[in-house]
Parts: sequence; C-alpha cells; structure tokens
Amino acid sequence: MVSIVLIGCFAGILLSAFLYLTLKARSARAASWADLVARLEPLHRKGLELVALDNLQPGQNQLRFDPAEMWDLVGGVEGLRRMSRNANVLIALAAHVHQWNYEEAIIVAERMRRDAAQLRSAIFRIRLEILTKRVIGLPFNLHQAATSYYLMTQRLLSLYQSSHAGLYPALAEVL
Repeated sequence: MVSIVLIGCFAGILLSAFLYLTLKARSARAASWADLVARLEPLHRKGLELVALDNLQPGQNQLRFDPAEMWDLVGGVEGLRRMSRNANVLIALAAHVHQWNYEEAIIVAERMRRDAAQLRSAIFRIRLEILTKRVIGLPFNLHQAATSYYLMTQRLLSLYQSSHAGLYPALAEVL
C-alpha cells in the first residue's frame, strides 16, 4: 500500500516536472527577439571579462587576482544569480537565429548549452563551498563561472555578427 502511494507521488513529481519544462520551452520559443533581449539582466561586463580572460589567456603573473577581487569583479552572489538566469536567455537568443542560419544556430546553441552546464556546475560548487565554509576551490570555480558565461556571450555575438548584422549592434550593447 505504501509503495503504491510512493510510486504515485514519484510519478506525479515526474509529470509535473515534464509539464513545467514543456511549458517553459514553449514560452521561450514563442518569445520575440525584443522580449528575449529585455529579459537579460545587467552584469559587470568588464569585470567578468577580466576574470574570464585571466583564465583563458594566462600570462606571466598567474596570480593576477585574489579571490576577494574576483568575487567583486563577477558581482558576488547577485552576479552569479544573474549569470545563471541570463544563461537560458542567451541560449534562447542563439536558437532564435535558426530563422536565418539554421545549421550554425543549432551548433552554437548546443555549445552554449554545454557552457551553461559548466556555468551552473561552477555556481553550484561555489554555493556549496560558501555553505561549508571551505573556500579553497572558490577561485577556480569563479574562473570557471566567468569563463563559461564569457564564452556564451562571445559565441552569441559571433553568431549574430555572421547571421544577422542588423541585430548585432543592439545585442552587443546589451551584452
């Protein structure tokens, strides 16, 4: 009897999750380009770029930023939240390009999904480190989060530059 109730609850949870994700995907597809761009939340763009490039282009001084500086440059907890929320919008903007450049849009959107997965993983590890007060991995995960988000924005800008030059300036200004 108890096992039937548990199976029913589990099936209900799975069905609810499936419906939620389906409705969310449908609303993202139905959104216009302007609606998607309006959903992007502002970030400290230059700070993110500095942290990301410090990771992507190491120089002689590989200890350029200490963890506190990196934390400030990415915007702290609020910056991480905004990066996470913006990641879905960036992917939707990449998928929107399929109207003009189907093949490239699919490839770039998939790369961006993988970048978003790395971003979310890094943010999860940062939250876990803060909760457990074990911040030894914080700089590595901040680098990973900033790098993943930076790559997503650069991939999206390149896609728009090659696929729809008319929308590129407006997108570049927002990102």
